[in-house]
Amino acid sequence: EHCVIESKPDHFLDDLRLHNPWTELKQFAKSIDICDKDAVVHKHTPYIVILVRLAEKWADAHDGQLPSTRQEKREFKDLIRAHMLNVDEDNYKEAVESSYKVSLTPGISNEIRQIIDDSSSEVNFSSSDFWVLVSALKEFITNEGNGELPLEGTIPDMTSLTEYYVSLQKIYQAKAESDCLAMEHRVKSILKRIGRDPESISRAYIKTFCKNTRKLKVCRYRSMEEEFSSP
Repeated sequence: EHCVIESKPDHFLDDLRLHNPWTELKQFAKSIDICDKDAVVHKHTPYIVILVRLAEKWADAHDGQLPSTRQEKREFKDLIRAHMLNVDEDNYKEAVESSYKVSLTPGISNEIRQIIDDSSSEVNFSSSDFWVLVSALKEFITNEGNGELPLEGTIPDMTSLTEYYVSLQKIYQAKAESDCLAMEHRVKSILKRIGRDPESISRAYIKTFCKNTRKLKVCRYRSMEEEFSSP
């Protein structure tokens, strides 16, 4: 068995949670007036804020639902464009290009679901550190995570006023740190339960695991004995 935490998938979306923003992100988005007529402010409002605000506006007009059909996604893009003051606003172009992220399905991928539902996640004293963390992850998802994985905590470059961008970075980092702390508590609790030293898995390892939970991989190989007995 080969368990990989830092696998390197080719195409991976930024973990922005625009489909399921948490309280602090929503509060920050609400603190910025996306209808501000000041040209500098308007064209430097980060697309994350634009999408959080307009997704909420869309949901209010559609029984709490986000755009899901092709037609609705087209209409949502039109809603974004309708808020532009000028055609050269790169932040709004970025919002249109990333608008599909609002419609992503909350929750976790089938690949990760298979890992957390694996029988190895029922841990004991002999379990590897990886499976102890998977066991903690399973608990986290159904408790603090509200159905989601720990947040990665990084954001991509985007058109933005520096102060807005720095504030967003801090909000994402704080959420990632909070999620990692919750995972750390669960890991220690599990280690204690299975008779291991609660400090035997380092915080650095837990942090690396939390940053890469969407990219976990488990590869299993047949032993030489299995190859010979049932080729």
